[in-house]
Amino acid sequence: MTVMGFVEEELAQMWAEILGATDVALGSHWQALGGRPETVRTLADRIDEELGARVEPEGLLDAGTLEGMSRLVRGAMTAGKAGAAPAAAGPAGPRAGARPERPALSFAQQRLWFMQQIDPDTTLYNVPTVLRLRGALDHGRLGRALTALVARHEVLRTTYRASSGVPHQAVAAAPGEFPLPTTDLTAAAEPAAEAARIAAEVGAYVFDLAADLPLRAHLLRLGAEDHHLVVTFHHIAIDGWSVEIFFRELGELYGDPGTGTGSGTGPGTGGEPALQYADYAVWQRERLQGDTLDALTAHWRSVLGDDPQALAVPTDHPRPRHRSFRGAVATRDLGPELTARLREFGRAERGTLNMTLLAGFQALLAGWSGTEDVTVGIPVAGRTRPELQELLGCLINMVPVRVGLGGDPAFRSLLARTRTALLDASAQQELPFDKLVEALVSRRSRDFLPVFRVMFSFLKEQSDPVFAGLEHCSLDLTGPQDTAKYDLSLYAQESGAGVALTLEYDTDLFGPETPAALLAAYEQTLHDAITFPDGPVLDLPAVRFRPSGTERNTHRDR
Repeated sequence: MTVMGFVEEELAQMWAEILGATDVALGSHWQALGGRPETVRTLADRIDEELGARVEPEGLLDAGTLEGMSRLVRGAMTAGKAGAAPAAAGPAGPRAGARPERPALSFAQQRLWFMQQIDPDTTLYNVPTVLRLRGALDHGRLGRALTALVARHEVLRTTYRASSGVPHQAVAAAPGEFPLPTTDLTAAAEPAAEAARIAAEVGAYVFDLAADLPLRAHLLRLGAEDHHLVVTFHHIAIDGWSVEIFFRELGELYGDPGTGTGSGTGPGTGGEPALQYADYAVWQRERLQGDTLDALTAHWRSVLGDDPQALAVPTDHPRPRHRSFRGAVATRDLGPELTARLREFGRAERGTLNMTLLAGFQALLAGWSGTEDVTVGIPVAGRTRPELQELLGCLINMVPVRVGLGGDPAFRSLLARTRTALLDASAQQELPFDKLVEALVSRRSRDFLPVFRVMFSFLKEQSDPVFAGLEHCSLDLTGPQDTAKYDLSLYAQESGAGVALTLEYDTDLFGPETPAALLAAYEQTLHDAITFPDGPVLDLPAVRFRPSGTERNTHRDR
Protein backbone atom coordinates (compact mmCIF):
# COMPACT_ATOMS: atom_id res chain seq x y z
CA MET A 1 0.00 0.00 0.00
CA THR A 2 1.37 3.41 -0.89
CA VAL A 3 1.78 6.16 1.71
CA MET A 4 -0.93 8.18 -0.05
CA GLY A 5 -3.40 5.31 0.06
CA PHE A 6 -2.58 4.58 3.69
CA VAL A 7 -3.21 8.15 4.82
CA GLU A 8 -6.50 8.42 2.98
CA GLU A 9 -7.70 5.07 4.24
CA GLU A 10 -6.76 5.94 7.82
CA LEU A 11 -8.49 9.32 7.58
CA ALA A 12 -11.60 7.75 6.07
CA GLN A 13 -11.76 5.36 9.03
CA MET A 14 -11.40 8.26 11.47
CA TRP A 15 -14.19 10.15 9.69
CA ALA A 16 -16.44 7.11 9.84
CA GLU A 17 -15.87 6.62 13.56
CA ILE A 18 -16.11 10.27 14.58
CA LEU A 19 -19.04 11.26 12.35
CA GLY A 20 -20.86 7.93 12.20
CA ALA A 21 -20.65 8.10 8.39
CA THR A 22 -20.97 4.89 6.38
CA ASP A 23 -19.75 6.00 2.94
CA VAL A 24 -16.68 8.25 3.03
CA ALA A 25 -15.11 8.95 -0.38
CA LEU A 26 -12.21 11.15 -1.53
CA GLY A 27 -14.57 13.96 -2.45
CA SER A 28 -16.63 13.74 0.74
CA HIS A 29 -16.88 17.05 2.57
CA TRP A 30 -16.52 17.23 6.35
CA GLN A 31 -19.43 19.67 6.76
CA ALA A 32 -21.75 17.73 4.48
CA LEU A 33 -21.35 14.67 6.73
CA GLY A 34 -22.24 16.65 9.85
CA GLY A 35 -18.75 17.69 10.98
CA ARG A 36 -18.65 20.31 13.76
CA PRO A 37 -15.83 22.34 15.34
CA GLU A 38 -15.44 20.08 18.37
CA THR A 39 -15.19 17.01 16.15
CA VAL A 40 -12.50 18.78 14.10
CA ARG A 41 -10.47 19.03 17.30
CA THR A 42 -11.08 15.31 17.93
CA LEU A 43 -9.91 14.52 14.39
CA ALA A 44 -6.75 16.60 14.85
CA ASP A 45 -5.95 14.78 18.10
CA ARG A 46 -6.42 11.39 16.46
CA ILE A 47 -4.21 12.36 13.51
CA ASP A 48 -1.52 13.45 15.98
CA GLU A 49 -1.82 10.25 18.02
CA GLU A 50 -2.21 7.69 15.24
CA LEU A 51 -0.26 9.20 12.35
CA GLY A 52 2.28 11.31 14.23
CA ALA A 53 1.34 14.46 12.28
CA ARG A 54 0.51 17.73 14.05
CA VAL A 55 -2.12 19.68 12.11
CA GLU A 56 -4.28 22.56 13.29
CA PRO A 57 -8.10 22.10 13.45
CA GLU A 58 -8.58 25.33 11.47
CA GLY A 59 -6.40 23.95 8.67
CA LEU A 60 -8.44 20.76 8.54
CA LEU A 61 -11.65 22.78 8.37
CA ASP A 62 -10.19 24.86 5.55
CA ALA A 63 -9.22 21.71 3.63
CA GLY A 64 -12.81 20.50 3.89
CA THR A 65 -12.71 17.30 1.84
CA LEU A 66 -11.09 13.99 2.68
CA GLU A 67 -8.71 14.51 -0.25
CA GLY A 68 -7.74 17.99 0.93
CA MET A 69 -7.18 16.83 4.50
CA SER A 70 -5.06 13.94 3.22
CA ARG A 71 -2.75 16.37 1.42
CA LEU A 72 -2.45 18.45 4.59
CA VAL A 73 -1.61 15.41 6.71
CA ARG A 74 0.88 14.04 4.19
CA GLY A 75 2.62 17.42 4.17
CA ALA A 76 2.88 17.39 7.97
CA MET A 77 4.21 13.83 7.92
CA THR A 78 6.79 14.72 5.27
CA ALA A 79 7.95 17.77 7.24
CA GLY A 80 8.47 15.57 10.29
CA LYS A 81 10.57 13.06 8.32
CA ALA A 82 12.65 15.90 6.86
CA GLY A 83 13.91 16.83 10.31
CA ALA A 84 11.22 19.08 11.72
CA ALA A 85 10.70 18.80 15.44
CA PRO A 86 8.38 15.89 16.16
CA ALA A 87 4.98 16.60 17.63
CA ALA A 88 5.00 16.48 21.39
CA ALA A 89 3.41 13.42 22.91
CA GLY A 90 -0.13 14.09 24.04
CA PRO A 91 -1.15 13.67 27.70
CA ALA A 92 -1.91 10.16 28.86
CA GLY A 93 -5.59 9.35 28.56
CA PRO A 94 -7.91 7.76 31.13
CA ARG A 95 -7.08 4.18 32.09
CA ALA A 96 -9.45 1.39 32.95
CA GLY A 97 -9.60 0.49 36.62
CA ALA A 98 -7.35 3.35 37.73
CA ARG A 99 -9.54 4.55 40.58
CA PRO A 100 -9.97 4.41 44.33
CA GLU A 101 -12.67 2.45 46.13
CA ARG A 102 -14.81 5.60 46.39
CA PRO A 103 -14.17 7.50 43.15
CA ALA A 104 -14.94 11.20 43.13
CA LEU A 105 -17.56 12.69 40.84
CA SER A 106 -16.55 14.38 37.62
CA PHE A 107 -16.78 18.16 37.70
CA ALA A 108 -20.05 18.09 35.72
CA GLN A 109 -21.51 15.48 38.08
CA GLN A 110 -20.44 17.47 41.12
CA ARG A 111 -22.36 20.50 39.95
CA LEU A 112 -25.50 18.46 39.22
CA TRP A 113 -25.24 16.71 42.59
CA PHE A 114 -24.87 20.04 44.36
CA MET A 115 -27.90 21.52 42.59
CA GLN A 116 -29.98 18.49 43.53
CA GLN A 117 -29.00 18.91 47.19
CA ILE A 118 -30.20 22.52 47.12
CA ASP A 119 -33.55 21.50 45.63
CA PRO A 120 -34.13 17.74 46.19
CA ASP A 121 -37.50 17.85 44.43
CA THR A 122 -36.28 19.37 41.19
CA THR A 123 -36.78 17.63 37.86
CA LEU A 124 -34.79 20.27 35.98
CA TYR A 125 -32.02 17.78 35.26
CA ASN A 126 -34.22 14.92 34.08
CA VAL A 127 -33.62 13.75 30.51
CA PRO A 128 -36.88 12.16 29.31
CA THR A 129 -36.99 10.26 26.01
CA VAL A 130 -39.56 8.26 24.08
CA LEU A 131 -38.63 5.49 21.64
CA ARG A 132 -41.48 4.64 19.27
CA LEU A 133 -41.39 1.04 18.05
CA ARG A 134 -43.54 -0.31 15.21
CA GLY A 135 -43.71 -4.04 14.52
CA ALA A 136 -43.92 -7.34 16.37
CA LEU A 137 -42.07 -6.41 19.57
CA ASP A 138 -40.74 -9.16 21.83
CA HIS A 139 -41.33 -7.73 25.32
CA GLY A 140 -39.14 -10.25 27.13
CA ARG A 141 -36.29 -9.74 24.71
CA LEU A 142 -36.47 -5.97 25.17
CA GLY A 143 -36.35 -6.38 28.96
CA ARG A 144 -33.32 -8.64 28.72
CA ALA A 145 -31.59 -6.17 26.39
CA LEU A 146 -32.22 -3.34 28.86
CA THR A 147 -30.88 -5.45 31.73
CA ALA A 148 -27.76 -6.31 29.70
CA LEU A 149 -27.21 -2.64 28.87
CA VAL A 150 -27.38 -1.60 32.55
CA ALA A 151 -24.93 -4.39 33.35
CA ARG A 152 -22.62 -3.20 30.57
CA HIS A 153 -22.31 0.44 31.71
CA GLU A 154 -21.46 1.13 35.35
CA VAL A 155 -22.73 4.70 35.20
CA LEU A 156 -26.28 3.36 34.73
CA ARG A 157 -26.04 1.50 38.06
CA THR A 158 -24.24 4.15 40.08
CA THR A 159 -25.64 6.09 43.02
CA TYR A 160 -24.08 9.15 44.63
CA ARG A 161 -23.47 9.21 48.36
CA ALA A 162 -21.72 11.65 50.65
CA SER A 163 -19.16 11.11 53.39
CA SER A 164 -18.63 14.17 55.58
CA GLY A 165 -20.39 16.23 52.90
CA VAL A 166 -18.14 15.03 50.07
CA PRO A 167 -19.94 13.01 47.37
CA HIS A 168 -18.54 9.87 45.77
CA GLN A 169 -19.70 7.30 43.26
CA ALA A 170 -21.08 3.99 44.48
CA VAL A 171 -21.29 1.39 41.71
CA ALA A 172 -23.89 -1.32 42.32
CA ALA A 173 -23.64 -4.89 41.12
CA ALA A 174 -25.24 -5.71 37.77
CA PRO A 175 -28.98 -6.30 38.28
CA GLY A 176 -30.46 -9.73 37.80
CA GLU A 177 -33.32 -8.00 36.02
CA PHE A 178 -33.87 -4.31 35.40
CA PRO A 179 -37.52 -3.37 36.03
CA LEU A 180 -39.56 -2.66 32.89
CA PRO A 181 -43.19 -2.16 33.87
CA THR A 182 -45.63 -2.49 30.97
CA THR A 183 -49.00 -0.80 30.56
CA ASP A 184 -51.52 -1.98 27.96
CA LEU A 185 -53.41 1.00 26.52
CA THR A 186 -55.16 -0.82 23.68
CA ALA A 187 -58.53 -0.54 25.42
CA ALA A 188 -58.11 3.17 26.27
CA ALA A 189 -60.48 5.60 24.58
CA GLU A 190 -57.50 7.69 23.43
CA PRO A 191 -54.32 5.57 23.63
CA ALA A 192 -52.03 8.35 22.35
CA ALA A 193 -53.29 10.84 24.92
CA GLU A 194 -52.97 8.32 27.72
CA ALA A 195 -49.45 7.42 26.54
CA ALA A 196 -48.48 11.11 26.64
CA ARG A 197 -49.86 11.40 30.19
CA ILE A 198 -47.88 8.40 31.45
CA ALA A 199 -44.75 9.56 29.64
CA ALA A 200 -45.05 12.92 31.39
CA GLU A 201 -45.36 11.16 34.76
CA VAL A 202 -42.25 9.06 34.10
CA GLY A 203 -40.42 12.16 32.90
CA ALA A 204 -41.30 14.00 36.11
CA TYR A 205 -39.90 11.34 38.44
CA VAL A 206 -37.89 12.90 41.28
CA PHE A 207 -34.62 10.99 41.56
CA ASP A 208 -32.99 10.34 44.92
CA LEU A 209 -29.37 10.30 43.77
CA ALA A 210 -28.24 8.45 46.89
CA ALA A 211 -30.70 5.57 46.41
CA ASP A 212 -32.08 5.46 42.87
CA LEU A 213 -30.36 4.22 39.75
CA PRO A 214 -30.24 7.19 37.34
CA LEU A 215 -32.79 5.84 34.88
CA ARG A 216 -36.35 4.57 34.83
CA ALA A 217 -38.18 2.83 32.00
CA HIS A 218 -41.82 2.07 31.18
CA LEU A 219 -43.18 0.24 28.13
CA LEU A 220 -46.54 1.35 26.74
CA ARG A 221 -48.58 -0.86 24.38
CA LEU A 222 -50.84 1.26 22.18
CA GLY A 223 -51.58 -1.50 19.67
CA ALA A 224 -50.50 -4.98 18.66
CA GLU A 225 -47.53 -3.52 16.77
CA ASP A 226 -47.32 -0.05 18.28
CA HIS A 227 -45.25 0.52 21.43
CA HIS A 228 -43.64 3.45 23.21
CA LEU A 229 -40.58 2.83 25.39
CA VAL A 230 -40.39 5.74 27.83
CA VAL A 231 -36.98 6.19 29.46
CA THR A 232 -36.06 8.99 31.85
CA PHE A 233 -32.43 9.51 32.81
CA HIS A 234 -30.91 11.84 35.33
CA HIS A 235 -28.38 14.14 33.67
CA ILE A 236 -25.74 13.10 36.21
CA ALA A 237 -25.37 9.84 34.23
CA ILE A 238 -26.02 10.91 30.66
CA ASP A 239 -25.74 13.60 28.02
CA GLY A 240 -27.21 13.95 24.53
CA TRP A 241 -24.31 12.12 22.88
CA SER A 242 -24.71 9.27 25.38
CA VAL A 243 -28.45 9.00 24.80
CA GLU A 244 -27.76 8.06 21.19
CA ILE A 245 -25.17 5.49 22.32
CA PHE A 246 -27.67 4.07 24.82
CA PHE A 247 -30.44 3.46 22.29
CA ARG A 248 -28.07 2.30 19.55
CA GLU A 249 -26.62 -0.33 21.87
CA LEU A 250 -30.09 -1.24 23.15
CA GLY A 251 -31.05 -2.02 19.56
CA GLU A 252 -27.89 -4.08 19.07
CA LEU A 253 -28.52 -6.05 22.25
CA TYR A 254 -32.16 -6.60 21.29
CA GLY A 255 -30.95 -8.06 18.00
CA ASP A 256 -28.36 -10.31 19.67
CA PRO A 257 -29.92 -13.78 20.08
CA GLY A 258 -27.56 -14.41 23.00
CA THR A 259 -28.77 -11.45 25.05
CA GLY A 260 -30.08 -12.64 28.38
CA THR A 261 -29.14 -16.27 27.76
CA GLY A 262 -25.56 -16.15 28.92
CA SER A 263 -24.05 -16.58 25.46
CA GLY A 264 -23.91 -12.91 24.51
CA THR A 265 -22.90 -9.98 26.67
CA GLY A 266 -22.67 -6.88 24.53
CA PRO A 267 -22.28 -5.39 21.08
CA GLY A 268 -18.90 -6.46 19.81
CA THR A 269 -17.03 -6.11 23.10
CA GLY A 270 -17.43 -9.38 25.00
CA GLY A 271 -19.01 -7.66 28.01
CA GLU A 272 -18.42 -4.35 29.75
CA PRO A 273 -16.40 -1.66 27.97
CA ALA A 274 -12.77 -1.46 28.99
CA LEU A 275 -13.21 2.15 30.11
CA GLN A 276 -16.00 3.14 32.49
CA TYR A 277 -17.18 6.62 33.45
CA ALA A 278 -15.69 6.47 36.94
CA ASP A 279 -12.26 5.95 35.32
CA TYR A 280 -12.82 9.10 33.29
CA ALA A 281 -13.89 11.09 36.38
CA VAL A 282 -10.71 10.15 38.24
CA TRP A 283 -8.54 10.98 35.21
CA GLN A 284 -10.27 14.33 34.71
CA ARG A 285 -9.54 15.40 38.28
CA GLU A 286 -5.93 14.27 38.05
CA ARG A 287 -5.45 16.07 34.76
CA LEU A 288 -7.12 19.40 35.58
CA GLN A 289 -4.68 20.71 38.13
CA GLY A 290 -1.30 22.39 38.18
CA ASP A 291 0.09 23.71 34.90
CA THR A 292 -2.77 22.31 32.80
CA LEU A 293 -5.41 24.05 34.90
CA ASP A 294 -3.38 27.27 35.05
CA ALA A 295 -2.94 27.37 31.27
CA LEU A 296 -6.64 26.79 30.57
CA THR A 297 -7.68 29.38 33.14
CA ALA A 298 -5.24 31.93 31.75
CA HIS A 299 -6.60 31.41 28.25
CA TRP A 300 -10.20 32.02 29.30
CA ARG A 301 -9.18 35.04 31.36
CA SER A 302 -7.56 36.49 28.22
CA VAL A 303 -10.81 35.93 26.29
CA LEU A 304 -13.35 37.04 28.90
CA GLY A 305 -11.41 39.23 31.34
CA ASP A 306 -12.01 39.21 35.08
CA ASP A 307 -15.60 39.20 36.32
CA PRO A 308 -17.21 38.96 32.84
CA GLN A 309 -20.75 40.33 32.59
CA ALA A 310 -23.49 38.27 30.96
CA LEU A 311 -25.33 39.70 27.97
CA ALA A 312 -28.52 41.38 29.22
CA VAL A 313 -31.28 41.27 26.63
CA PRO A 314 -34.39 43.40 27.19
CA THR A 315 -37.13 41.43 28.95
CA ASP A 316 -40.89 41.73 29.11
CA HIS A 317 -40.94 41.51 32.89
CA PRO A 318 -38.47 42.49 35.63
CA ARG A 319 -36.09 39.73 36.65
CA PRO A 320 -37.39 38.06 39.84
CA ARG A 321 -35.19 37.82 42.89
CA HIS A 322 -35.32 34.02 42.79
CA ARG A 323 -35.48 31.93 39.63
CA SER A 324 -38.35 29.48 39.25
CA PHE A 325 -36.84 27.74 36.17
CA ARG A 326 -40.30 27.75 34.58
CA GLY A 327 -40.14 27.79 30.83
CA ALA A 328 -41.96 27.36 27.54
CA VAL A 329 -40.94 27.11 23.89
CA ALA A 330 -41.59 28.81 20.58
CA THR A 331 -40.83 27.00 17.32
CA ARG A 332 -40.17 27.87 13.70
CA ASP A 333 -38.78 26.03 10.67
CA LEU A 334 -36.20 27.30 8.22
CA GLY A 335 -37.22 25.74 4.92
CA PRO A 336 -34.94 23.62 2.74
CA GLU A 337 -34.23 26.47 0.31
CA LEU A 338 -32.96 28.91 2.95
CA THR A 339 -31.10 26.11 4.73
CA ALA A 340 -29.31 25.15 1.52
CA ARG A 341 -28.35 28.78 0.89
CA LEU A 342 -27.03 29.16 4.43
CA ARG A 343 -25.00 25.98 4.14
CA GLU A 344 -23.47 26.99 0.80
CA PHE A 345 -22.72 30.52 2.00
CA GLY A 346 -20.96 29.17 5.06
CA ARG A 347 -18.95 26.71 3.00
CA ALA A 348 -17.86 29.45 0.60
CA GLU A 349 -16.69 31.50 3.61
CA ARG A 350 -14.76 28.57 5.14
CA GLY A 351 -17.42 28.00 7.77
CA THR A 352 -20.12 25.52 8.69
CA LEU A 353 -23.90 25.78 8.84
CA ASN A 354 -23.49 25.85 12.61
CA MET A 355 -21.20 28.90 12.42
CA THR A 356 -23.49 30.71 9.98
CA LEU A 357 -26.54 30.20 12.19
CA LEU A 358 -24.62 31.33 15.26
CA ALA A 359 -23.31 34.47 13.53
CA GLY A 360 -26.86 35.43 12.56
CA PHE A 361 -28.05 34.87 16.13
CA GLN A 362 -25.21 37.00 17.53
CA ALA A 363 -26.08 39.82 15.13
CA LEU A 364 -29.72 39.71 16.23
CA LEU A 365 -28.78 39.69 19.92
CA ALA A 366 -26.46 42.66 19.40
CA GLY A 367 -29.11 44.70 17.63
CA TRP A 368 -31.79 43.82 20.17
CA SER A 369 -29.58 44.53 23.19
CA GLY A 370 -27.83 47.59 21.78
CA THR A 371 -24.36 46.20 22.46
CA GLU A 372 -21.31 45.34 20.36
CA ASP A 373 -20.08 42.67 22.80
CA VAL A 374 -22.02 39.39 22.64
CA THR A 375 -21.24 36.25 24.62
CA VAL A 376 -23.34 33.15 24.04
CA GLY A 377 -23.01 29.79 25.76
CA ILE A 378 -22.38 26.77 23.53
CA PRO A 379 -22.58 23.11 24.59
CA VAL A 380 -19.58 21.02 23.54
CA ALA A 381 -19.33 17.25 23.64
CA GLY A 382 -16.21 17.11 25.83
CA ARG A 383 -15.03 14.02 23.93
CA THR A 384 -11.70 15.37 22.85
CA ARG A 385 -9.91 12.01 22.98
CA PRO A 386 -10.61 8.91 20.85
CA GLU A 387 -11.24 6.69 23.89
CA LEU A 388 -14.08 8.96 25.01
CA GLN A 389 -16.15 8.68 21.81
CA GLU A 390 -18.17 5.66 22.96
CA LEU A 391 -18.14 6.35 26.71
CA LEU A 392 -21.57 6.54 28.31
CA GLY A 393 -21.89 9.36 30.84
CA CYS A 394 -22.09 13.11 31.33
CA LEU A 395 -19.12 14.60 29.46
CA ILE A 396 -20.86 17.66 28.03
CA ASN A 397 -19.46 21.07 28.92
CA MET A 398 -20.56 24.64 28.31
CA VAL A 399 -18.15 27.15 26.80
CA PRO A 400 -18.65 30.90 26.27
CA VAL A 401 -18.25 32.18 22.71
CA ARG A 402 -17.51 35.91 22.78
CA VAL A 403 -17.68 37.96 19.59
CA GLY A 404 -17.29 41.68 19.19
CA LEU A 405 -19.31 43.55 16.59
CA GLY A 406 -17.31 46.75 16.77
CA GLY A 407 -16.26 48.47 13.56
CA ASP A 408 -19.64 47.98 11.88
CA PRO A 409 -18.77 44.57 10.36
CA ALA A 410 -20.38 43.07 7.30
CA PHE A 411 -21.88 39.62 7.73
CA ARG A 412 -18.88 38.05 5.97
CA SER A 413 -16.61 39.62 8.56
CA LEU A 414 -18.89 38.62 11.44
CA LEU A 415 -18.94 35.03 10.22
CA ALA A 416 -15.12 35.02 10.14
CA ARG A 417 -15.02 36.35 13.72
CA THR A 418 -17.55 33.75 14.82
CA ARG A 419 -15.58 31.01 13.12
CA THR A 420 -12.39 32.01 14.92
CA ALA A 421 -14.13 32.36 18.29
CA LEU A 422 -15.96 29.03 17.99
CA LEU A 423 -12.85 27.09 16.95
CA ASP A 424 -10.90 28.71 19.78
CA ALA A 425 -13.58 27.86 22.34
CA SER A 426 -13.74 24.27 21.08
CA ALA A 427 -9.94 23.95 21.33
CA GLN A 428 -10.08 25.14 24.97
CA GLN A 429 -13.23 23.25 25.97
CA GLU A 430 -11.52 21.05 28.56
CA LEU A 431 -11.89 23.57 31.40
CA PRO A 432 -15.18 22.71 33.17
CA PHE A 433 -17.53 25.67 33.16
CA ASP A 434 -17.76 25.62 36.96
CA LYS A 435 -13.98 25.93 37.21
CA LEU A 436 -14.08 28.85 34.77
CA VAL A 437 -16.72 30.58 36.90
CA GLU A 438 -14.79 29.85 40.08
CA ALA A 439 -11.68 31.48 38.64
CA LEU A 440 -13.20 34.52 36.93
CA VAL A 441 -16.53 35.43 38.55
CA SER A 442 -16.77 37.12 41.93
CA ARG A 443 -20.54 36.82 42.43
CA ARG A 444 -21.99 33.32 42.36
CA SER A 445 -25.37 31.98 43.40
CA ARG A 446 -28.04 29.59 42.23
CA ASP A 447 -30.23 32.47 41.08
CA PHE A 448 -27.51 34.30 39.16
CA LEU A 449 -26.41 33.17 35.69
CA PRO A 450 -22.72 34.03 35.30
CA VAL A 451 -20.86 34.73 32.03
CA PHE A 452 -23.86 34.11 29.74
CA ARG A 453 -27.64 33.94 29.97
CA VAL A 454 -28.31 33.00 26.35
CA MET A 455 -27.44 29.60 24.91
CA PHE A 456 -27.18 28.35 21.32
CA SER A 457 -27.06 24.68 20.36
CA PHE A 458 -26.69 23.22 16.89
CA LEU A 459 -27.96 19.64 16.67
CA LYS A 460 -26.92 17.40 13.82
CA GLU A 461 -29.43 15.23 11.99
CA GLN A 462 -30.36 12.35 14.25
CA SER A 463 -29.95 8.69 13.33
CA ASP A 464 -32.69 6.50 14.72
CA PRO A 465 -31.66 3.18 16.29
CA VAL A 466 -32.29 -0.14 14.57
CA PHE A 467 -34.20 -2.97 16.27
CA ALA A 468 -34.17 -6.33 14.47
CA GLY A 469 -37.56 -7.40 13.15
CA LEU A 470 -39.24 -4.04 13.75
CA GLU A 471 -40.46 -1.98 10.82
CA HIS A 472 -39.75 1.47 12.22
CA CYS A 473 -38.07 3.03 15.23
CA SER A 474 -37.97 6.73 16.02
CA LEU A 475 -36.42 8.50 18.97
CA ASP A 476 -37.97 11.62 20.48
CA LEU A 477 -35.47 13.58 22.56
CA THR A 478 -37.56 16.70 23.07
CA GLY A 479 -38.82 15.83 26.54
CA PRO A 480 -40.97 18.18 28.62
CA GLN A 481 -40.88 21.80 27.54
CA ASP A 482 -41.89 23.54 30.74
CA THR A 483 -38.46 24.36 32.17
CA ALA A 484 -35.74 26.85 31.27
CA LYS A 485 -32.12 26.73 32.45
CA TYR A 486 -31.25 30.07 30.78
CA ASP A 487 -33.06 33.25 29.83
CA LEU A 488 -33.10 32.03 26.22
CA SER A 489 -31.87 28.79 24.63
CA LEU A 490 -32.00 28.46 20.86
CA TYR A 491 -31.82 24.90 19.49
CA ALA A 492 -31.23 24.50 15.75
CA GLN A 493 -31.96 20.92 14.63
CA GLU A 494 -30.68 20.03 11.18
CA SER A 495 -32.70 17.61 9.06
CA GLY A 496 -33.29 16.74 5.44
CA ALA A 497 -36.19 19.19 5.41
CA GLY A 498 -34.16 22.15 6.65
CA VAL A 499 -33.50 23.44 10.16
CA ALA A 500 -36.09 23.24 12.94
CA LEU A 501 -35.74 26.06 15.47
CA THR A 502 -36.85 25.68 19.09
CA LEU A 503 -36.50 28.69 21.37
CA GLU A 504 -36.78 27.82 25.05
CA TYR A 505 -37.48 30.86 27.21
CA ASP A 506 -37.89 31.77 30.87
CA THR A 507 -41.56 32.58 31.41
CA ASP A 508 -40.71 34.78 34.40
CA LEU A 509 -38.99 37.11 31.92
CA PHE A 510 -40.90 36.80 28.63
CA GLY A 511 -44.44 36.49 27.43
CA PRO A 512 -45.13 34.24 24.41
CA GLU A 513 -45.24 37.09 21.87
CA THR A 514 -41.59 38.10 22.22
CA PRO A 515 -40.00 34.66 21.55
CA ALA A 516 -42.27 34.12 18.55
CA ALA A 517 -41.34 37.54 17.15
CA LEU A 518 -37.66 36.88 17.90
CA LEU A 519 -37.69 33.70 15.79
CA ALA A 520 -39.34 35.52 12.90
CA ALA A 521 -36.72 38.27 13.11
CA TYR A 522 -33.98 35.62 13.25
CA GLU A 523 -35.16 33.96 10.05
CA GLN A 524 -35.33 37.35 8.31
CA THR A 525 -31.87 38.26 9.63
CA LEU A 526 -30.37 35.09 8.17
CA HIS A 527 -32.07 35.66 4.82
CA ASP A 528 -30.97 39.30 4.59
CA ALA A 529 -27.45 38.60 5.87
CA ILE A 530 -26.58 36.15 3.10
CA THR A 531 -28.46 38.20 0.49
CA PHE A 532 -26.50 41.37 1.40
CA PRO A 533 -23.34 39.96 3.03
CA ASP A 534 -21.14 42.99 2.37
CA GLY A 535 -23.20 45.70 4.03
CA PRO A 536 -23.07 46.51 7.77
CA VAL A 537 -24.90 43.65 9.44
CA LEU A 538 -26.24 45.84 12.25
CA ASP A 539 -28.01 47.98 9.65
CA LEU A 540 -30.21 45.09 8.49
CA PRO A 541 -33.83 45.92 9.36
CA ALA A 542 -34.55 42.62 11.14
CA VAL A 543 -31.48 43.01 13.37
CA ARG A 544 -33.05 46.08 14.92
CA PHE A 545 -35.49 43.72 16.61
CA ARG A 546 -38.29 45.17 18.70
CA PRO A 547 -41.41 43.11 19.47
CA SER A 548 -44.24 44.86 17.62
CA GLY A 549 -47.01 46.26 19.74
CA THR A 550 -45.02 45.86 22.94
CA GLU A 551 -44.25 48.76 25.23
CA ARG A 552 -42.91 46.66 28.09
CA ASN A 553 -39.74 45.35 26.43
CA THR A 554 -37.51 47.73 28.35
CA HIS A 555 -36.46 45.91 31.49
CA ARG A 556 -32.74 45.37 31.86
CA ASP A 557 -30.76 43.69 34.57
CA ARG A 558 -26.99 43.88 34.48
